[in-house]
Amino acid sequence: MKDEISSLTSEELDENSTDSLAIIFSSKYTPSQIELHDVIKKDGGQVEKEVQNRAGIPTPGRGTPTRKYERLKVKFQFDGDKKLFRYKPSSYNFSPPLYDKLRKSEVVRYFDFRTQNRDAEEVKEELHSDIEDWKDDVRLWVENLNSDIRQMREKFENKARSAIERRRGEVETKTKVMEDLGVDTGGSGSQGFVVPEKKRSIELPKLEDSSSPDIVPDNHYLEILGIIDDLGVNIERSAERVRDLDEESLRDIFLAGINSHYAGIAQGESFNRSGKTDILLPYENRNLFVAECKFWSGQAQFVDAMDQLLGNLTVRDSHACLMMFSRRARFDEIRRKAEKATKSHKQFETELPDYDDHDVYRFNIDSGTPVRVAVKVFNLK
Repeated sequence: MKDEISSLTSEELDENSTDSLAIIFSSKYTPSQIELHDVIKKDGGQVEKEVQNRAGIPTPGRGTPTRKYERLKVKFQFDGDKKLFRYKPSSYNFSPPLYDKLRKSEVVRYFDFRTQNRDAEEVKEELHSDIEDWKDDVRLWVENLNSDIRQMREKFENKARSAIERRRGEVETKTKVMEDLGVDTGGSGSQGFVVPEKKRSIELPKLEDSSSPDIVPDNHYLEILGIIDDLGVNIERSAERVRDLDEESLRDIFLAGINSHYAGIAQGESFNRSGKTDILLPYENRNLFVAECKFWSGQAQFVDAMDQLLGNLTVRDSHACLMMFSRRARFDEIRRKAEKATKSHKQFETELPDYDDHDVYRFNIDSGTPVRVAVKVFNLK
């Protein structure tokens, strides 16, 4: 990381804020947190297991006896690097949670049981207790791992920030010396990640000033969408190291950009109604803006992402955005597919023509409340 920072050009430093560069580098050199999802239970059929005598010694001359068991497969699905499960967090009070298989997106545990001469309710209660204990162990282990990852990212951000400031000092000193000597240093004109120009300070409306469910006036909504456009376009033009960032890291860049205009009130991965939303701007118990960030993997996944966004909106949420990142070829075709999927969504009402520079649509959420949703698709190929 230090080597990369020490090679930053004056143009890259001029076009990027220290905070944004620190986010970019810390995101690149630290892992994403593990996110646990649903638990899936499947019948694993019958298995035959060796049974030893009470002394733990096989019976001489008869080989090792076996006994048949029923097997239940329990899969805990997750997003993240599976190798992280093999690391021991700095804070723990038990051994790592047991598992029988560790796959790319799921950790699997087998629960074997016998039903002979046993009551069904007794077997069910025993299995339920064992499974819940295992799930709790996995959750606690992941929680401690994620705590370490957050601390690591904060440490890397601080180190990156210091290294960037040192690099700025070096470049400024060299530039001043060259200018004093009358040397024309020219410029590479290379494009980097550009933080949009900070706009005027914004006075947010007080709740008592408006009886309308639209807590965000349109000029503020347009300003937020403008910030997103500036960041998205410049990520598209940026170096490969930025375009290769994962979903969480890209979200953090947008979060930092929005926070630079809204006094740090924007939050990432916050609970809202039925689930977590990627970007949330809360204000006096209401939300100014709600956004979801996803990678494009097809129209069906786009519809799922829109369902997630709409499902997380409350009756008082009137302005939202769905951001899609694509690393696939034929970007124009992907944009057309996104537009088609938007207009064919079951909760779609109409396209709003008053937003010339943005694709904004009106949807109805479950409560029947109309909501504006902007759709942004960025090309990271």
